[in-house]
Amino acid sequence: MCFSTTASFGAGVILSGAGILAAKKVTEPKQRMFAAIPAIFAIQQFTEGFVWLSLTQESFASWLRPAAFVFLFFAEVLWPLWIPLAMLKLETRAERKQILRFLSGLGLVFALHTLYYLMTNAFEAQISEYHIGYTLHFRSSFVIFTWIVYGILTVVPTFVSSVPKMWIVGVPMTASFFIAKILYPNNVISVWCYFAAIISIIVVIQQMEMSKKLMFRPKSQT
Repeated sequence: MCFSTTASFGAGVILSGAGILAAKKVTEPKQRMFAAIPAIFAIQQFTEGFVWLSLTQESFASWLRPAAFVFLFFAEVLWPLWIPLAMLKLETRAERKQILRFLSGLGLVFALHTLYYLMTNAFEAQISEYHIGYTLHFRSSFVIFTWIVYGILTVVPTFVSSVPKMWIVGVPMTASFFIAKILYPNNVISVWCYFAAIISIIVVIQQMEMSKKLMFRPKSQT
């Protein structure tokens, strides 16, 4: 399997359509953050498309650092905050809200900390084994901390959520991480984000299910 400029831009187009469809299925304001996930992934994939261009075409070389920074911002900073907040917005059970509030608070601290590291440390992007490899020159202790907390913040909230079948988002996300880690150990950030982006199309299905339940819910319960 080979990823490329075409693959990134193609995924961006598909996810843009999925994002529009998910947005159309929103029936309550609390669903907006969740429904926006495919659209945000679309922007992220378009951004990596420009990283590919900057690495393969000399005329785009000056775009490399800003494009790589934006991609890494989405991958390393935004998602660990966005996912728990989106799940918190949807949650109705008090005890689970408490857990998701904690995860959202942790996500905010993690996002700010990672953003600081991203802005104050060197990073590189280069084509490696037909994929883009991102090198983050962070302290090794911070890298280990990042993987553990990042995994908790981006996957666990989908299992904490009481929304029916939300686990169908979390399971493939978890599986795709291990696939990326095992098969593409030097390109995990890029490959997992690509897998996660495609998997985020499931959000449309989940959004349709939530909208359907709200449509047929008795008015006394709204």
